[in-house]
Formats: sequence, C-alpha cells, structure tokens
Amino acid sequence: MRRFHAMGMAMSDMGKCANCARAMAGPEQKFCPACGQPTPAHRIDWHFLGHELEHSVLHMDRGVLYTLKRLMLRPGLLIRDYIEGRRAGIVKPLLLIMMTGAAATVMAHYALDGDALGASLTAGMEAGAGHQSDMNAKQAEAMARMGKVFGVVKDWMNRHLTLITLLLLPVQAAAFKLTFRRFKQINYPEWLVITSFLMAQLFVVWTVFMPLQRWWSDAQAVMVLVAVLLNVFSLTQVFPGYSRWKAFLRGAAGWAIVQVVLMVATLIGAIVLGVLVGSGRIQLPG
Repeated sequence: MRRFHAMGMAMSDMGKCANCARAMAGPEQKFCPACGQPTPAHRIDWHFLGHELEHSVLHMDRGVLYTLKRLMLRPGLLIRDYIEGRRAGIVKPLLLIMMTGAAATVMAHYALDGDALGASLTAGMEAGAGHQSDMNAKQAEAMARMGKVFGVVKDWMNRHLTLITLLLLPVQAAAFKLTFRRFKQINYPEWLVITSFLMAQLFVVWTVFMPLQRWWSDAQAVMVLVAVLLNVFSLTQVFPGYSRWKAFLRGAAGWAIVQVVLMVATLIGAIVLGVLVGSGRIQLPG
C-alpha cells in the first residue's frame, strides 16, 4: 500500500517530471524538456480514459477518424504530408494497417463466417468435375481434389489475412518503386509507408463491401475494382506537377505486378500442398 501511495504522490507532484524526475519551470510547462513526458502525469481513471479516447481516437483533428477521413477523401495529400514530415495528428501507418486489418477480419467473421476472400475463388474448381462431361473418372477426381486443395489454401489465407497483407507490403513497395522509378527522391522505406496507407485504404473498402456479399454476388469483384482505382487515384495525388494519367498508368502497372506475384505464390502453395496430399503426407478435410 505504501508503494502505491508513493506512486500516487509522485503523479501528483507538480514540480517534477514523473518519468525522469527533472524539475519543472512551472505549471505553464506542459512537457518535460528532458524526456518529452507530458506534465503533470495524471492518474489513470475513467476521466483519463475518456479523455484519451476522445483525443486519440474520436477527435476529428487528430487520431484514427481524422486519419481515415483524409485517407478516403484526400489520400494522396495525406501520404505526401506524412512523407514530407507533416505528421501531427496522423496515425502511424503500420498501426493504421493493423487496426483496419483487424476491423476487416472481424467484419469477415460476422458478415461472411470468416470467408473474407469469398467462396467464388474455389467454387468453380470444385464444381468443374461435375460439369465436365468429357472428363473420365480419374480426371474428375483430380479436378475435385485440386478444388479442395485451393479451398484449403483459401481458408489458410482467410485465417492469416493480416499476416499475408504485411508480407505483401515489401512486394507492393518494390513494384511501385519499379514502376515509379523516375522518382528517385522517394526511397524504398518511404514506399513501404506509402503502400501501408494504400493497404489500410483497401481494408476500409473491404470492410464496407463485405456485408454486401451475402446479397450481392458481384460485390467482391466491385470491391476489388473500387479499391484498386482508389489506390491508383491516391498515387496520382502524391506527385504534384506530374501527369495524372502517367501516374495512373504507373500505379496500375504496379498493382498488376503485385497481383501476378500473389497469383504465382498462391499457385505454388497449391501445387506444393497438392504434392503433399498426393504423397499421403497430408490428408484433406472431408
């Protein structure tokens, strides 16, 4: 009890920094000049938590909603501000992508029973064996097995959506750096930041469109088109003075490279899994 009492006294001490114990010049000094700690350090109570929620999350001049508002309405300007150092009130891109990715995962769980990628990715293959009259029994069985293999791959991707997104960020950054190679002033780490904002933007669009997939069979295709167009449009705002059509085409080319890499990686994963299934090392469910 003495220790907690002492801690409470330390937080209420207006004359010293609670973090490094440096003496403050007076009550008008809001931050410690040595370590940057806000002063005084208030005790964590309901008022403190409410204040943090309002100013860190809900406040429209800073925090998550402010960042999301600019990301969806003026995305290129937000990205340019962050790259050029005007970062006050903007949520860090990696934190933003984790939050929007979590929102998309939760939405997929409740709206689509966890199937964020959509059953259409494997439905065609699974139904192929039953609709191809010119197939013999072995070919039909192989087609059905391959459909199940792609289903397993898709289920794994659904469960690790945020991880896959983070793994794709370096690929997407490299693709855009390649297609925008004339802009040598933007280095690869800065492209990682840009692609993080673009991926967070994609997650927002995904979260909005996912509930529609239950009633609208084309919702996923429209969502992909909207997300890609919004991403490419965002890139046209990042480079002031440069032709928007050229920026649009370079952005589209970068996205095409990412999609090819993703398709090849998915195909390789399915082939490896198919080989393991064929050798009997892995058993498919059902």
